[in-house]
Amino acid sequence: MTSRQPSRRAVSVRAVALALTAATCAGLGLAPAAHATTNICGGVPSDYTGLLLPETPFKGTVSLPSGSTRAITLTPQGVNSTLVKTEIAASATDSRYTIGRFVIRVNSLGQGKLVFPSYSGQTGETTGIYCPFGTRVTRMVGKVRVAGVRGPLDFQVARL
Repeated sequence: MTSRQPSRRAVSVRAVALALTAATCAGLGLAPAAHATTNICGGVPSDYTGLLLPETPFKGTVSLPSGSTRAITLTPQGVNSTLVKTEIAASATDSRYTIGRFVIRVNSLGQGKLVFPSYSGQTGETTGIYCPFGTRVTRMVGKVRVAGVRGPLDFQVARL
């Protein structure tokens, strides 16, 4: 008995079919899933807003080019929500705020980065977040734009 080899045409048809199937699966998002990233600090909304009970606000300062500071408060608006109130003092008797959704960007190490709305119509962005116990964020530093002041300014906020 002799073994029969497939014809060149059959091999070509199979190769084309496999290539089309792979391309179709990839196009539909059916490619193999990437390894899931584990949240280590600030990777989900509840790390900022609370899971069962509302979290306390983050309070701190924005550093102005003149060397003075303005108060800033980031207040979560709901448990496990992405809604936040960003309030920045314009003077000793006037503060301005906006309420909007924040976005969390998580790196491959599971470290979150928060992007939040500011009164200036632009956004603030963390450059560092800190979770001394578990994944709950207790301190953030970064840059924020303030109405009436040119350029992004350093800010730092914390909560107990």
